[in-house]
Amino acid sequence: MHPRLNKIAYHIAYLLCPIPLYAFSPPIRPSVYRQIGLPLTLRYATHDAAQSIKQKRGDIKWIACSSTLEVNRAIEKYVQEGDVVAELGSQLRDSSVTLCETIGPNGKAMLVDIERKFPKEKEGQKRTNNMRTYGNEKDFYTDRATFVETKGFEFWREALFFRETPKPKYNGLVVDMSSVVGNDLDLTCISLVKEFIALNHGSGENDNHCRVVIVKSGSLHNLARRLYHAQRIISGAQSPEHQHNGGHSSIIGAVGVKQYRETIPFVVRKGDICVEVGCHLGTTTTLIDKAANGGDENNSEASGGCLGVDIGSHIIKSARKKYTHLSFEVGDGFKTGELARMKEKHFRNKSCSSNKDSTYDVVYVDIGGLSGSDGLLEAISLLASISNSLEPRCIVIKSMCIRRLSSCLVPFSKVWQEEKGFS
Repeated sequence: MHPRLNKIAYHIAYLLCPIPLYAFSPPIRPSVYRQIGLPLTLRYATHDAAQSIKQKRGDIKWIACSSTLEVNRAIEKYVQEGDVVAELGSQLRDSSVTLCETIGPNGKAMLVDIERKFPKEKEGQKRTNNMRTYGNEKDFYTDRATFVETKGFEFWREALFFRETPKPKYNGLVVDMSSVVGNDLDLTCISLVKEFIALNHGSGENDNHCRVVIVKSGSLHNLARRLYHAQRIISGAQSPEHQHNGGHSSIIGAVGVKQYRETIPFVVRKGDICVEVGCHLGTTTTLIDKAANGGDENNSEASGGCLGVDIGSHIIKSARKKYTHLSFEVGDGFKTGELARMKEKHFRNKSCSSNKDSTYDVVYVDIGGLSGSDGLLEAISLLASISNSLEPRCIVIKSMCIRRLSSCLVPFSKVWQEEKGFS
């Protein structure tokens, strides 16, 4: 594992919630559970559920919505009559009404929000009209909805899973993260969804009733629109949007060296300035370099090329001996400033073919610890850093967790356009 990952994972877990997530944290002392008011069974429930989630993980769709209107449409499309559905950040307004109407009297809605000070209502003021006010819950679909207030965001687990015996099994989840924490925190939202799915899991391998998670998040919607499964690119089913769009890069998730390399003809163009982070001995780097040089890897006058970067000095020494015509550097992929300075050193007089203000056209990433099924939050953080600072046209990452995310994370705007026959 990359030496920085353990430290980064710890800090992300600490910042996101007082209860470290099952995916990357050590067991919690019983005293901590008592202090924050959660049952000791949470420790074992999350661990057992995490171990049993294998095949069904990819069957649960995460629908990313950019507005309340999209949330309402997604509820109508994916939620069924009689479903048991949880809503986090419930304001007892449009989405809550749509949810309760959709599940019908035979369904059940668990509506959860944090305790909050109610704003002074002003007639016609949109902001206060969209927020719940004191006493709204008293007569809100009492035949099918239960409203719960929690003292803080971190108590959503207790509200959804540990108030009742036996533990509820949900068919869906609706989340408005900005309503709960005051901002659109994509990493917090992803960690919440992953833990919700784990806690909702039963004792059997395929025992998860959840079909869909509907999330109101502009940042996740943006990510969903530019995230691609490598096999769909290779098969020709999809083509990454190669236009440079405000610094937001297309992202392709691949699994295995073979699939990782098979993306090269579909991503790299002649004249591209590329870098491979985690290049090892440089085999993939030379394939990328050849594609960027139009098939002539020995053309020193070519406008494109690929730089290989790895954290291991001995590995880079071996790569330089093996591929003398390529450039290699010792560097940390998490330090994007270093990657930018390396471009100035090795491609000083060359501009990117996609956008002259970009540092690289294409970035390939193969970092230990991110290539497997864990490390999703760290991988997304790295991709965001590369996209925002280096502004490449496309990023290809060898990562099972990112490819899995590309299979389940769906932008609702795309679903709606396809349903309505828009191009």
